[in-house]
Amino acid sequence: MELKRNIGFWGASFLVLNGLIGAGIFALPAKMANTLGAASPWIFLLFGALMLSIVWCFGQLALKLQDTGGPTVYSEAAFGRFASFQTGWLYYLARATAIAANMHVLLLYASYLWPELQSATGQSLAILVISALLVWVNITGVKTAIRALDGITLLKLLPFVVLLSVGIVNLPDTADAVTLPALDTIGAGALLTLYAFIGFETVVVTSGETRKPGKTIPRALILTVIAIALFYFVVQYVYWHTIGAGESDSAPLIVLADVLFGQTGAIVMTLTAVFSVAGNLLANSISTSRLTFAMAKEKTLPHIFGHVHPRYATPDISIIVLGVFAAIMALSGGFVWLAIASVLARLLVYALCIVALMKLQRQHQWLHNKGRFKKAMAWGVPVLAIATCIWSVAQSDASAWWFLVGECAVGGLLYLALRKSSHFQSGNGNA
Repeated sequence: MELKRNIGFWGASFLVLNGLIGAGIFALPAKMANTLGAASPWIFLLFGALMLSIVWCFGQLALKLQDTGGPTVYSEAAFGRFASFQTGWLYYLARATAIAANMHVLLLYASYLWPELQSATGQSLAILVISALLVWVNITGVKTAIRALDGITLLKLLPFVVLLSVGIVNLPDTADAVTLPALDTIGAGALLTLYAFIGFETVVVTSGETRKPGKTIPRALILTVIAIALFYFVVQYVYWHTIGAGESDSAPLIVLADVLFGQTGAIVMTLTAVFSVAGNLLANSISTSRLTFAMAKEKTLPHIFGHVHPRYATPDISIIVLGVFAAIMALSGGFVWLAIASVLARLLVYALCIVALMKLQRQHQWLHNKGRFKKAMAWGVPVLAIATCIWSVAQSDASAWWFLVGECAVGGLLYLALRKSSHFQSGNGNA
């Protein structure tokens, strides 16, 4: 039984949006203002454009390779099963880690309104409830999950629209002169900016459930990422000209809402943070559960992960496994050590996919009969994207690299063990 293509353009766009806008935007403005000052809004546009080169590469891959799995599909097509397994393994750990971490972030914001969530018992029960809800919404159909994501997206965007509109109206008449910060300061701020754009690839993992993925996904990726870059710019611009630099706050946008609207505004923005993280959780759980499904279809995981629910046409086993795994990490705090290498792992997955695009373009002559401009763009943009990834991963410290090496070693052992399994070898990827 196959998955149903129930994700349209808006569903795909909301997957990108919620993959990007989670908890980070509620903490980022103060750090950016303190690091880059009046230049901080403009850095979002500058380095958002660099990130767009990576996004463009994923759009090109989605145009040609339209099966569920995203990075695992791209790496298998270019480099074979072992690379596909390692890509899926690293990416799955990174995404599951993000889900576990964001459960704690959601409860942190929610505890401002419901202090009971600050207790160990309250947190544990809430994690179990959140995990169960994510599993239930995902299993009962991708259409149901996307509808829930649509509602959550509106609930988190409307308060932002009001906040930014009032903030723009109340901007001071005189603006600070923008001066170029020192090079090392720009580097630190750029890294924060690039990390704010990590998560866009959520939508490519669900290619197998997207209507006309070759057209829908590239459009959703490019247009949504551009819109979010502009959104980040406006948020940072309003924050800088209203609050300015100062002592970093753990929730600067809630402080901004308090300044503009008083205590009621702070409460509304706290709820917005809860909905924002909830949207990120739902988008991540939709796409991450499809990774193990895709790996089963590629025969790099046992075929049980490729089981499809007979009524809802969703990868139910993969969804349940993700829900249990993320809940265990969230309850135990086991995500903390994995989080050290998760961003590095995702950047390396990006780099691998970009190299895969370059290889597949040449191998399958995707650029045959294309004009000079398109050919120049098809090679020039990936080179820029690779340079962006290399610069970004070079900023990671030694501990992140050692954790990543350890994860790769464990992944290699798992792959060898699965290859020797008769159950694995006999799986056909379908149920």
